[in-house]
Amino acid sequence: MSDDKQRELYDNYGHAGVDPNSGFGGESPFGQGGGFQGFNFGDGSFHFSTSGGGAEQIDPEEIFEAFFGRGSSRRKRGPRKGADLQGHVRLTFREAVFGASKELDIRYQEVDPKTGRTEVKERHVTVEVPAGIDSGMNLRLSGQGAEGSPGAPRGNLIVTVVVEEDDYFHRDGVDVHVNIPISITQAILGGTVEVKTLDGVVEMKIPKGAQPDAKLMMRGKGILYVNGRERGNQIVHLKIQIPKEITTRQEEILREFDKETEKSGLGICGRLASAAGSAFDSLFRGVHKKDQGNDPSTGHTISKDGEKVDEIDAKKQMAS
Repeated sequence: MSDDKQRELYDNYGHAGVDPNSGFGGESPFGQGGGFQGFNFGDGSFHFSTSGGGAEQIDPEEIFEAFFGRGSSRRKRGPRKGADLQGHVRLTFREAVFGASKELDIRYQEVDPKTGRTEVKERHVTVEVPAGIDSGMNLRLSGQGAEGSPGAPRGNLIVTVVVEEDDYFHRDGVDVHVNIPISITQAILGGTVEVKTLDGVVEMKIPKGAQPDAKLMMRGKGILYVNGRERGNQIVHLKIQIPKEITTRQEEILREFDKETEKSGLGICGRLASAAGSAFDSLFRGVHKKDQGNDPSTGHTISKDGEKVDEIDAKKQMAS
């Protein structure tokens, strides 16, 4: 090759005297390889793709020989291991907590190195899911991937776990959280309440003077560590329920309780609304009984101008 030609190639490719397309008919040696491809059947089954090379991977030694010839020594290539397959499996909350055995139907594409044709292969695999598994974790099944060349082992099967949420238990790692409603009197005086755990229903003690959104811990009632012996905890969130309606007697007791709180100096007391009966009388003292009636469809008391009494109550309060 002349000096002018060498300089021209160096300017174009940065390698003096080397044509990167030499011997490839004008095509780059880094062409598309064959092998395994992802396969989507659109039927809700498990879908797998590969994370390894296929049957027509580019051999670095072949690229080196394409540039610099076959003058260098080359080791003999042995049988090629099969490609890895990847997919996912869905578990219920309890399957993830306690472990389960799942049957997977795996289907994938493979290019036959002899014919160059793409074949769809199908195989059933049993996956033993360990207790404590969580969403996002991967299970590696050795030798359950795609077939290798004759005499070579299969690749591996990598299964990503997706766990469904539970209506009662809320998972946080190996801990579980639950919400338990309690009454005002239970919060003040203490008591017991039944709580559902992963092992069944237990009776839990509520301490005296429990505050809103107080948290109680039940040690060792959580989820087992994967391949471990210890368990997480269960955290119980107390939710104090405030009644929207009370009886006249309950109102009297609460008003007495507030007065006693003020006298003793224990706790917080404050100005209370007027009793429901006296407030009603004062607001509607000018409304004659003869001008009132009952709406048979709703049960509301109706004034002479056709408005409901509770609506008049609201308007008068706004005006005042």
